[in-house]
Amino acid sequence: MITPIAKNYKGLISITGPTKSGKSKLAEFFITEHDPVTYIATSKPRPHDPDWQKRIDLHRMRRPDSWTLIEHPKDICTAIESIKGNHSILIDSLGGLVEHHLIEEDDQWNNFQIKFLNCLSDDNFCIVVVSEEVGWGIVPATPIGHLFRERHSTLASLISRQSKKRWLAVNGTAIDLDKIGELIP
Repeated sequence: MITPIAKNYKGLISITGPTKSGKSKLAEFFITEHDPVTYIATSKPRPHDPDWQKRIDLHRMRRPDSWTLIEHPKDICTAIESIKGNHSILIDSLGGLVEHHLIEEDDQWNNFQIKFLNCLSDDNFCIVVVSEEVGWGIVPATPIGHLFRERHSTLASLISRQSKKRWLAVNGTAIDLDKIGELIP
C-alpha cells in the first residue's frame, strides 16, 4: 500500500510516466502531509489551446490553497534557491522546463542541465520532480520534436540517477522502481 512520504523526509524523488498516467496525482499524494509546500508549475499558458488549459485547471483545483505557487519561472534554480525554511518542493513537470530551453545551443543547454541537477541535490528539502515519458511513443518527425525528446529523456535519466526514490506511474498504477529495478551501470 502506498503511503504519503514522511513529513521529515529530505531528498529528491522522481516520478515519471506517460500522459494521464496519474504521475501528478501521485506526487501530490506523496506530499499531502508536508507543510509548507511550494509547487513549481513549469508549463506556460497556451491561450489558444483549450484542452491544455483544462489540464492546467484540473491541476490547480487539486492543489491546496495553502501551497505556495511559482508559475513557469524564468530561472528555476533561482526560484528553488529562494525557497527558505522547511518547504517541500513539487516541480510539475520536466516537459515544460525543457520546452523553455529548446532555443538554446547545446553548450547553453548542458550548462543549464548541470546547474539544475546541482540545485536538486540540496538534501535540506524534499523535492519531487514529475516527468513525462517521451521516448516510448512515436519518433518525432521534426527536428524540434527530436531535440525535445533527446533533451528531456537525458535530463529525466540524470534526475532519476540522482534521486533517492524513483516511481513510475502507468494507467493509474504506481510502481516503485527501487523495489523492482536496478540502475544500469
